[in-house]
Amino acid sequence: MLNRVTLILLTLLLGSSQPLLADDANPFPFRKNYPQVQVIETRDLTAKFDQYTIVDVRSPFEFDIMRIKGAHNIPVAQPDFADKVKALHEKSGKPMVFYCNGHTCEKAYQAAIKARQMAKVEQAIAYDGGIFDWAKNNPKLTQLLDKPELDPKALIAEDKFKAHLLEPQEFIDRAQAHPAAPIIDLRDTFQSDAISLFATRDIRTGFDIPKLRAILNEAKQKGHTVFIYDAAGRQIKNVQYLVEDIGLKDYFFMKDGMLGYYAMIRKK
Repeated sequence: MLNRVTLILLTLLLGSSQPLLADDANPFPFRKNYPQVQVIETRDLTAKFDQYTIVDVRSPFEFDIMRIKGAHNIPVAQPDFADKVKALHEKSGKPMVFYCNGHTCEKAYQAAIKARQMAKVEQAIAYDGGIFDWAKNNPKLTQLLDKPELDPKALIAEDKFKAHLLEPQEFIDRAQAHPAAPIIDLRDTFQSDAISLFATRDIRTGFDIPKLRAILNEAKQKGHTVFIYDAAGRQIKNVQYLVEDIGLKDYFFMKDGMLGYYAMIRKK
């Protein structure tokens, strides 16, 4: 376990800002921050699906888990994002729609701005409903992992997602009570800063799907519970689709990832 002082210092360095949240009254909280970005609703993108070039601006890992059928993956964080968007636009000649994870993800708006300003794409539109809204409404136009289309039964309901979430202290307590259980640290090297919750037990996988599959399949065969955490709890919903696809039922995620753990320490 980490030194308390070290954790407090890390928490202060990370800051205490909270992400915007979606609710029934304001399902798209970031729209007000990007008034210059044209957005498209699910029903309109569905009706005119073939009229757009659709670009998934998330990471390759997220794209490989679930994506809009026929979408191109150009992560907005890539240095050559604008060059790739420009080349794709010149090839397709269609208006471009950019999407990410949905209501509380800013990447689609940012991508539309970069496409217009840096790649000179005049019709650069954000689909801020994101992949999960799309999947619920268009399973036949959604690909999950290596399947040609999404089985609606494979969609993970919010209550099922939350059923596998543990507060940081409970996550730690349960993991310690299962000494043979694998503990998967999903963080990339740049996120981890060489800090682990379970120094001798953490399995660093990053977002390597074949490596994750191997570990999860072995856990399933041995009947082990699996504990999984990331940097901020933002990737675990994607990972849950992989876990469920393998058929593993006994697994838990740490709510809000390491940021949630730092916040817990700060309150003590």
